[in-house]
Amino acid sequence: MTGLFGAFLFETALITYRAVTQGQVVTKKGQQSTAPLPAPLPSLYMSAILIYGVLGLAPQSVAPLPALIGWGFVVATFLDIYTPGSANAAAASNASLAQGLTTSPPTGAAATKK
Repeated sequence: MTGLFGAFLFETALITYRAVTQGQVVTKKGQQSTAPLPAPLPSLYMSAILIYGVLGLAPQSVAPLPALIGWGFVVATFLDIYTPGSANAAAASNASLAQGLTTSPPTGAAATKK
């Protein structure tokens, strides 16, 4: 097993452990999941697959560097410096903010006054 593949396996194990133990698994309505064994969102795994897949495309001549970067991501995830899928969470919060900023037609006295 190469160092990069080991880092990928450890990263996915961290993602799964955090999602199960820290309650990061939520339903569509924003409440905790009642599943017997909650699994993290697929986007969390997808971000790890993309990062380590791109690192795996490095040429063999620089083999230790991608593994070192991969283990750096593992350490950053462990220390809560890097959160897989955080860009998706930011996009979701921006979408909910935009929904809250929509205007509604005036009602009451303001609507009858012209």
